[in-house]
Amino acid sequence: MSLSRLGFQLFRRGTLSTVSPAQQLVSARLFNYDQSHDADNYLKFGLLGGLGLFVTAMCKEEAANEEPANHSEATQEEEEEQKPKKKKKKGFGERKVMEYENRIREFSTPDKIFRYFATVRVEFENGKKEIFMTPKDFMRSITPGELQPSHLGLDLYRDVPISKLLDHVDEEEGEQPEFLSRLAQHGLISFQDYIFLLTLLSTPKHDCEIAFKMFDLYGDGCVSYQEFLDTRSVLESRSSMGKRHRDNIYSGNTINKDGHSALTKYFFGEDSAKKLTLDDFVVFMDGLKEDVFRMEFNKYDPVDGKITEQDFANLLLLHATLSNQAKSKFVRRVKKAYKNESQGITFDQFMTFNHFLDHLDDVEILVSVYFAAGMKFNKASLKQVAHVVADVELDSHIIDLVFTIFDDNGDELLSNREFISVLKERAHRGLEKPSDTGFVRLITALGACVASYVKGEEL
Repeated sequence: MSLSRLGFQLFRRGTLSTVSPAQQLVSARLFNYDQSHDADNYLKFGLLGGLGLFVTAMCKEEAANEEPANHSEATQEEEEEQKPKKKKKKGFGERKVMEYENRIREFSTPDKIFRYFATVRVEFENGKKEIFMTPKDFMRSITPGELQPSHLGLDLYRDVPISKLLDHVDEEEGEQPEFLSRLAQHGLISFQDYIFLLTLLSTPKHDCEIAFKMFDLYGDGCVSYQEFLDTRSVLESRSSMGKRHRDNIYSGNTINKDGHSALTKYFFGEDSAKKLTLDDFVVFMDGLKEDVFRMEFNKYDPVDGKITEQDFANLLLLHATLSNQAKSKFVRRVKKAYKNESQGITFDQFMTFNHFLDHLDDVEILVSVYFAAGMKFNKASLKQVAHVVADVELDSHIIDLVFTIFDDNGDELLSNREFISVLKERAHRGLEKPSDTGFVRLITALGACVASYVKGEEL
């Protein structure tokens, strides 16, 4: 084959794979024409063909290199999405604000807590102003570690016209408590609603049912609006938050039976003519608590519907009056035990355990009976007590986890000191704590030391 024809073949190999059919046809015609007129054009085609081969080879090599790179980048992005996102650590300033707000939740009066975490102030047609909470405000007020929006705080509110009061809930971003959002369709949470909701959260379900039946004068399972107000007064007088409240005429936070109440509208309608049945009241209590538990659970960003064992331990210790060191010791023990064999905790398991805690007073009695009889309270005992008292079947994984958290000396047995005292605070959500900043405990401790010293001197 001559050099010119070889050049043309190179030209065809280098260009036919990169040009359109029309261009190929023109090239062929040019070849036929040049074959009969000028042989020197073969050399030109040869040079062009070599250049075409070189460019084609380079393009193919670049495409081959880019495809694995793109594939590896896509794979890396998928892996990053599947990995659990690390929680952003809070800065020094945020931690100090969090500690301050936790002290407000723990030691302040209900009036101050409400004024701090409420975000809405409404001016009525008569010129009177009243403060309200949204469902998210309420959840934030009872959840340690949840920060108030930076531009809001004590006596700092959003002013909302009365005509747009019900629309205000829909404007909030983020996850909304499902049951409380339905309540908010009848109005936002007033101060008297706030006190009663706290009372329901800190009072065992059985006690609420007894109070309801006590004011059911006709025994038909229903109470009227006035009978409900009597029931509410009894329950609030028994709770710590109700006892600590004093009407504040300056802030307007008073328990006024004739004031604006979303609860009364929800239960009895706009004209308060409906009647409230026990079944509806129980459904409301269960829905309220499920809302709270759901928000707590989702705070730990569950993966595939599960939180870690370490997160579960943090939830149980959330309201415990323990030092940070003591809490860290419990959590480290769990982290070490489940480092390589984590099964996770589902929301149903979490709810079942909280239902068990609702009967903790009865559980405490049975645990005392166990010790009085010289019996050991082991894992089988906990499962049996949960079945007898609360009518729930605790999962074996939950039982193992509870023992990992509270078995301080590793003897696979629980005592009142290790178990009941901490879980009582969890069951009451910290709402039954006395308003004591530490002074009373200091005086008590000094008295115990003096008594111990005097006793030692006498010996």
